Amino acid sequence: MIKILFQGDSITDGNRLKDPASRWDLNHQIGHSYVFPIVGTLGRKYPGRFQFVNRGLSGDHVKSITARWQTDTLDECPDVLSMLLGINGNRFPDNRQLYEGTPEEIGENLREFDEGYRRLLDSVLAQNPGTKLILIEPFSLPVGAYKVHYENLLPIFPKKQEMVRRIAEDYHAVWIPVQKTLNRLVEETAAVFARDGIDLDPMAYWLWDGVHPTEPMHCVIADLWLAGAADLLNGLLSGQLNSD
Repeated sequence: MIKILFQGDSITDGNRLKDPASRWDLNHQIGHSYVFPIVGTLGRKYPGRFQFVNRGLSGDHVKSITARWQTDTLDECPDVLSMLLGINGNRFPDNRQLYEGTPEEIGENLREFDEGYRRLLDSVLAQNPGTKLILIEPFSLPVGAYKVHYENLLPIFPKKQEMVRRIAEDYHAVWIPVQKTLNRLVEETAAVFARDGIDLDPMAYWLWDGVHPTEPMHCVIADLWLAGAADLLNGLLSGQLNSD
């Protein structure tokens, strides 16, 4: 089987059961994030060809994920590692200093994010140079708590997004862009809501608090992931079939 490991924060976590003693409960291992429709789609199309593991953990960022990296990533020995990191907001180190810090602190925060992200990937490739990587672009909208700080965050957060894109390029990873699609969806939804007299915030329709996707947005991320990873997965499946 081809093992696909999903890593990240609460957006990936999806309220999955964390206790290893509960892993017999297959209803609650994948969670209800974008991972669920990915697993459902691939599992339905390719029975018995993939093994799926979700180790996303709510609240995680580049620094904190390091503490569990050995157990939750390296020990899993994935064939494919999918990562979504860098979105955690004003409660967490990844973004807080992006709007509270001095220019020097902001620069240091971004540098630590970039170097920390690369160290994580380096450790995976040192263990198995053949591991395939899929990196998902961090994203946000000015909704909820993010709305208060968005004016300060807006000029800086794209730098983090660009960092992750460059990391994907440097590590020959599959890159899954999200922000542009999200922005387009907000524009299209705003027009529909205005036309039909629907009294909803079109941004909150997709990211209910500016960070966490709603069910429709999780499906959008899953669609983007499946489309972006299609060539990689097809290649792995072809190799697997040829070796059978």
